[in-house]
Amino acid sequence: MEKANYIRALIASIGAFLSVKLGILLPILIMLTVVMVIDYSTGILDAKNRGEINSKTGMWGIVKKLLYGVAVAVGMIVDWTILQVASSLGFNIPVATFFGLLVAVWLIINELISILENLTRLEVPLPSFLLKVVQNFKIVVEKSGDTLADTVDNNVKKEQSESSL
Repeated sequence: MEKANYIRALIASIGAFLSVKLGILLPILIMLTVVMVIDYSTGILDAKNRGEINSKTGMWGIVKKLLYGVAVAVGMIVDWTILQVASSLGFNIPVATFFGLLVAVWLIINELISILENLTRLEVPLPSFLLKVVQNFKIVVEKSGDTLADTVDNNVKKEQSESSL
């Protein structure tokens, strides 16, 4: 019983550490992991149902899901870099993550779309509005990211023009 308590304490400690380090990203990353597993599972069911199950395709699916982590990490590195540069210039940015969060949310939405497509091919009845809502949410997230990227771009151009004077 004592060993079980140590294991629980270790899991709780790791969870607390990740929560402190990742903040708002932790529940989003957990959700991303969950939808990736569901998408992979429904994709396998769909492929098996169509008689097209293929180990090479399945392995590529796993690799692609792992590369999602790289995309989120790149977003987090961009966030960290912006925060460090802003801090050294004396600017206070009130959020610790934005691009990492947007990338993770965008990937969740892509996974949800894929899950719904898999379920449709498996002839699971779905309300017609569900896919539309998820697809529209993807557009909203993309526009938010584009707006932020444009703001950063405009600020850089403004700084460059002011420094050349």
